Amino acid sequence: MNLEGLNENQRKAVLWNEGPLLVLAGPGSGKTRVLTLRVARLLQEREDLAVLALTFTNKAAAEMRERVDHLLGRRADRAHLCTFHSFATDVLRQHGSHLGIRPDFTLLTLEDDRVAILAPLAEGLEREGHSPPADRKNLLSILDHLFAEAYDGADETPSLVQTPPWVPTLFSRYCQALVGANRLDFGTLLHFARKLLKEKPGVARVLRLAWPYVCVDEFQDTNKAQYELLRLLVGAGRPNLFVVADDDQIIYQWNGASPERLDALRGDFEIGQVELPENYRCPAQIIEIANRLIEHNRRRTAGKKPLAAARPPGLGEDVIRFAELATPFEEAAFVARDLLARGLRPGSCAVLARTAKLLEGAASALQVAGLEAYVAQRKTEFSSPAVCVVFNALRLANARHDRDVLRRLCVAWHDLTGALLEVEDVAAAAGLVGGDFLRAWSDAARTGDVDSMAAALLARIRAALVDRLDFLDFVDGFLTKDWKAWSQPEVDEEVNTWSGLHQDIVREHAPDDLTLNLYLQQMDLVSKAPSPPPGAIRCMTVHGAKGLEFQHVYLIGMAEEVFPSYQAVKKGPESREMEEERRNCFVAITRVQETLTLTRAREYNGWRKAPSRFLEDMGLPAQP
Repeated sequence: MNLEGLNENQRKAVLWNEGPLLVLAGPGSGKTRVLTLRVARLLQEREDLAVLALTFTNKAAAEMRERVDHLLGRRADRAHLCTFHSFATDVLRQHGSHLGIRPDFTLLTLEDDRVAILAPLAEGLEREGHSPPADRKNLLSILDHLFAEAYDGADETPSLVQTPPWVPTLFSRYCQALVGANRLDFGTLLHFARKLLKEKPGVARVLRLAWPYVCVDEFQDTNKAQYELLRLLVGAGRPNLFVVADDDQIIYQWNGASPERLDALRGDFEIGQVELPENYRCPAQIIEIANRLIEHNRRRTAGKKPLAAARPPGLGEDVIRFAELATPFEEAAFVARDLLARGLRPGSCAVLARTAKLLEGAASALQVAGLEAYVAQRKTEFSSPAVCVVFNALRLANARHDRDVLRRLCVAWHDLTGALLEVEDVAAAAGLVGGDFLRAWSDAARTGDVDSMAAALLARIRAALVDRLDFLDFVDGFLTKDWKAWSQPEVDEEVNTWSGLHQDIVREHAPDDLTLNLYLQQMDLVSKAPSPPPGAIRCMTVHGAKGLEFQHVYLIGMAEEVFPSYQAVKKGPESREMEEERRNCFVAITRVQETLTLTRAREYNGWRKAPSRFLEDMGLPAQP
């Protein structure tokens, strides 16, 4: 293993062997390289060893997997690099029967599907004299908060100021309803995995034997449920737990992340510590203002070293620039005009903002100027009819009696062909073929008047999914040639997205181990949002940009009550909310590889706004 080029602390982290270690890694410090080098080194030195590495995005997991494979020169079968939710899915698929969860459980990714399960439970509470919120989506938000806080159904919930008496009942009934339907959502994945390890110590022992070394990337993003799952997984004492974190990049407090998580880690384990303050990404000017900014936060690791610039100051045009405009419209227009005037390569640029609303205006201005803009959004399901037909046929092949999937397949078939298949008619006909909804649906679809392209697709569904189960061949055929019959921008985009996800899943799992159920669970865990087109300007929220880097960054909306937000300003200058907003700004400016352009308008939504206090915190010249 070639460790040349590592600095002293990076080398120390890579060579760490036994016991727990916390690596405090600042932005641009090479933490991913350190983590993957350590994983690869352990696997190379010990042929009997397996390593589990947990992170927060599928993209990060895939990147680490590729790096480890490259370092070893072969597929690293003994390394499992995945997200917390993916790991929980694996655990429940293998051991969930202890809790009544069958291995072929499905994952609810749509809010409406979750509301459909929750609504009758809430109505039952109302009949019993309780008064849960009438808005069922708000009720879901309460449950999601409880799941993130590792709530177990007790009478009191520490995270709520006051616990209504119906909360424990609703929580318990919702969990029971999901288990009864063999369906889970993202919150219950963690809840039941944690419950399993807590109540079944034998399962926990098996997992510790399987994964004697555990690594966690971006630990500062963990919520309480994720931390409790991790703690149960590694056990007490001095486990081989390798944690990479940065308390200056905690920006998900709304999702349960907290500065106290690092305190809990230090309290629960006798953990060593290595700091990686060197920044290899940003020019020295950016490091200087980043240090000035973040030192205003009081809730930081005591004695933490400031970032150190490993790169020299930027040369040429000003590294840090500022522009003040009259309105948000003019601010957005300035970004497009300035980017063109500077002759920047669009693909090297990003426009960042605190809110999605500001990004929409910036993207519109870029497009008016003839530039392609990519606004990142999460997408849980495919939407084009052809892709929906194929994907829901796969779902129904996996769960032959699922009426909800049958309904979606009928809707997608109608959208694709115009042929109307009534769900109740298909369900009744299924009684004649052993209750097999997919077979009954294919029988009904064959009687309709559809064109040759749809008929050919139907024949492939019949041959590959109904009469036998050869789903990989079916998916490969659709993604390589069948989709072209319906080629149009939306279909092309979704097929390209699916193809990339498909390749990742196939590459991660041995062919003999990849069942249709496992394939669908892995697909449900990932976003279906398309990758940015080559040459497009990324327009992203600060949260969405975390973990990325760009040559040129435009950070817009640098005004009070915009960035920092109105809520943070209202809470006060020493509040937790203000410190999180400052960390957001710290994350945004440390995405920069070459230049940073800060902009603000003098008014937003018709109200005059003062310059953001973060400009002064950074020590930038006073702005008018």
